[in-house]
Amino acid sequence: MTDPDFKKSVMDANIAYHTAIAAAYETEQPHYLPENRALVSSRIADLAQKVGNETLVDLGCGAGFVLDLAVPFFQRLYGVDITPAMLSRVDLSSGKIVLHQASTESVPLNDQTANMVTANSYLHHLYEIRPTISEAYRLLKPGGVFYSEEDPNVDYWDALKSLEPSAKEAYSGIVRRELTAVLDTHTVIEQDKGIDPKIVQMAEYQKMMVGGMREKELNTMLQEVGFSKVNIEYYWYMGQGIVMHQTDLHAPDIEAYLQMVLPFSKHLFKYLRIMAWK
Repeated sequence: MTDPDFKKSVMDANIAYHTAIAAAYETEQPHYLPENRALVSSRIADLAQKVGNETLVDLGCGAGFVLDLAVPFFQRLYGVDITPAMLSRVDLSSGKIVLHQASTESVPLNDQTANMVTANSYLHHLYEIRPTISEAYRLLKPGGVFYSEEDPNVDYWDALKSLEPSAKEAYSGIVRRELTAVLDTHTVIEQDKGIDPKIVQMAEYQKMMVGGMREKELNTMLQEVGFSKVNIEYYWYMGQGIVMHQTDLHAPDIEAYLQMVLPFSKHLFKYLRIMAWK
């Protein structure tokens, strides 16, 4: 059951948290790394070819990560976010982008506005996911696609939580790093930024408070909302960035093998990627 007061607290925490980190957002967030920008850009380009390139709506647009990448592929783009400090960082120089400071549960745009609706690294900030998914469906034209990345995989979070904290120093550097990144992020941010860790936890609600998102539940939710085809992928295995940049191992081969042995390996993938067609 929805608790309106608690839901508002999650929204307020998101505004406070993202206001505090807005100035350094583009330089500190890992999804801005060149290799990730290239991958997301290629997916946007491919989907635009398939569903049409008239209009994209980016939910939880933040500082404009997706909007920047999508400008070459769409004629019109709308960004939606509740945090003014983040919206102020969006590059509007293309003349194609219109911003709305609004909840993603009630976007001030007409039905069937968009060929594509995106929500990159956003759904985990929400107290409830379904209302935003429903709004994405409303905004899409028939045949349009909803595309979301960096959704935390509950199996990965659960696997890390199952490890014995007292044995942390016996684990490899990759495992120790992930234990800190996943389970202690709120305290690290407090040390680095001086932000109340409770605000960070509330702002990352589906990740830090709920503990991640389930493929099966997301699939059911998307189909119940009305999407005719849903594809949810597991991606970014533990330590993939280190393997790519600091070892002689062939990162694509490791990923190909782990993908081949799914679902056995699903706890090794940090994120879920959603593509759902109306």
